[in-house]
Amino acid sequence: MDAFRSLGRPLALTLGVGALACSVEVEQGREATDTGSTRAVVTVTRSAPAASPEEARADAFAGFVRTPAGADAKTSLALTGLGLDLPAVGECRKGPRNDASPASTLTRLELLDAGEVTLAAGGNVTTLAPRAFPTITDSISGVVYTTRDRAAAPLPAASTYTVATTGGSSLVALFGEAQAPALLKSVDLGGESLATIEVLPAHHELDVRWPAGSAGDRVYIELEEGSESHLCTFADEAGHGVVPAALVPGPSTAPVTVHRLRETDFSDPAVTRGSVRFDFELSASVTFE
Repeated sequence: MDAFRSLGRPLALTLGVGALACSVEVEQGREATDTGSTRAVVTVTRSAPAASPEEARADAFAGFVRTPAGADAKTSLALTGLGLDLPAVGECRKGPRNDASPASTLTRLELLDAGEVTLAAGGNVTTLAPRAFPTITDSISGVVYTTRDRAAAPLPAASTYTVATTGGSSLVALFGEAQAPALLKSVDLGGESLATIEVLPAHHELDVRWPAGSAGDRVYIELEEGSESHLCTFADEAGHGVVPAALVPGPSTAPVTVHRLRETDFSDPAVTRGSVRFDFELSASVTFE
């Protein structure tokens, strides 16, 4: 993943060597086949070890994708690094971390030049750097925008974000706002703090607790086991969820990450739909035995 840090974390999660990994947009049930549209998607990601949250790192990633009539919206966003595949709230899933999907079956997608792209939050203004989309397939071309480093201070939690562009050759200027959620804190797994936990029972039902958040937000937990990723999604406002025993790893030491997720739509005449996604995570290495 480090090799793709300069292209932003969401893109790094969806690109592999010589192939594009398929994900599906988190907005399940809200879209089916696109009738031809322009989408603006901005993601802000913060990650920190649960034991040392002051070591947080953050990045932002933005893309403005034009899809032709008849293109599948979910697949289009996934293949451009703008999608996120999660189970529905209250559900869990396990599967390979890299689930490749051939891009050759898609009609052409274009990532538009939006001019200068800025994110303003907490008194900071961050100008995102344009990057040519990696040329892995002829079906996708154009430019994406990322932060130049992973400094956390310019991308705070619990702040109002303003996204603005000056407009480019194919897209006029646009403007949108979104409110970021608070950071996750005091997460417990199996009755122990994620910040201090070392050992959990293997293949044993896992109780997850956190201070309840806002209605409409989600908390999801990811447990890795070999080449598989085990995911469960919960309503943030519940403050509680259970990972079934079948999805808890067997004897091993594995990364565990707990995320708070918010997605906010914004309206602007320049695009069919705009959205800002916030994904704030805490992580720990846990031994299952």
